[in-house]
Amino acid sequence: MKIYGKILLCCFAATIAASTLHAQTQESSFEFLRLPVSAHSSSLGGHAISLAESDPALYLQNPALLSEVDRRLLGLNAMTWFSGTTIAGAQFCDMFEERARYAFNARYVDYGKIPETTADGTRTGTFHPKDMAVGATFSYMLNDRLSAGLTGNFICSRYGSLTSVAIGVDLGLLYTIPDQGITLAIAATNLGGQIKAFENTFQKLPFDLTASASFRLSHAPFRFTVSMDNLTRWSRSDYYFADDQKSGFGEILKRHLSAGVDLLLSERFYIAAGLNMRNRIELAGEGNKGLTGITIGTGLRIGRVMFDLSYGKYQVSESSLICNFAFNL
Repeated sequence: MKIYGKILLCCFAATIAASTLHAQTQESSFEFLRLPVSAHSSSLGGHAISLAESDPALYLQNPALLSEVDRRLLGLNAMTWFSGTTIAGAQFCDMFEERARYAFNARYVDYGKIPETTADGTRTGTFHPKDMAVGATFSYMLNDRLSAGLTGNFICSRYGSLTSVAIGVDLGLLYTIPDQGITLAIAATNLGGQIKAFENTFQKLPFDLTASASFRLSHAPFRFTVSMDNLTRWSRSDYYFADDQKSGFGEILKRHLSAGVDLLLSERFYIAAGLNMRNRIELAGEGNKGLTGITIGTGLRIGRVMFDLSYGKYQVSESSLICNFAFNL
């Protein structure tokens, strides 16, 4: 193992320990960093970080997945959200050497024009809020089964005349057992904090510690993925509970879980479906859950082009569509 492989492992262990101690000490800012980028991961419940595939959108949730990219790729993504909001991004990935990969990414969220008013409600015009993030990633295959990755992000939000700037770090590990069709992953995302805050009110980034496992059947075209996010948050106050709703360990555990299944019809085409338990429990209307928390998706590889699409129902009245394109350069 080369020296930078050991450095990645040491950074991961140190930051996990520090973040576990301080994950609940402050409210977070830059919540747009929680929005999904990968259509494939989103279609499996939103936190599938153990998909060992050559997909440039996947590594944004787990930097170690960049090690699975086996060619030079340019990725583009777009997401529909609430009316008037534009969400888009891009990724570039390439090989540094046989075991090393590097990548660059950019994310952009534009919330459209919003009325600007004084404290007494007098309208003075409009303002144009937006969030942006750019980052660089390095991943390294520590051995034939274990990979590690590190991403550094520069993050900026501008709301009217106010600006906030932050530095963030993502770390990830990926362990594969190819002969058994098993992949295991853990990622710590959005470590760091603001270096410039709105009105000098400093907050942490929306840190998340996620673990995920995928298992592909050897004699059937199915792959199952189970994930747990927010692994440092186990208090009732971290989640929404109705006044008459139970809040024991089992109910909190449900809010960490998401799961999905891929139907792998060929190496070029898949269909996926997933369920995010927290979204289903907290965002569904009373007595009318419908498809809330359920996501579906599909992906197609044709020659040098990759296309992924997912649809999610996040509330009874709100849904989202994510599109990923990737081109082999």
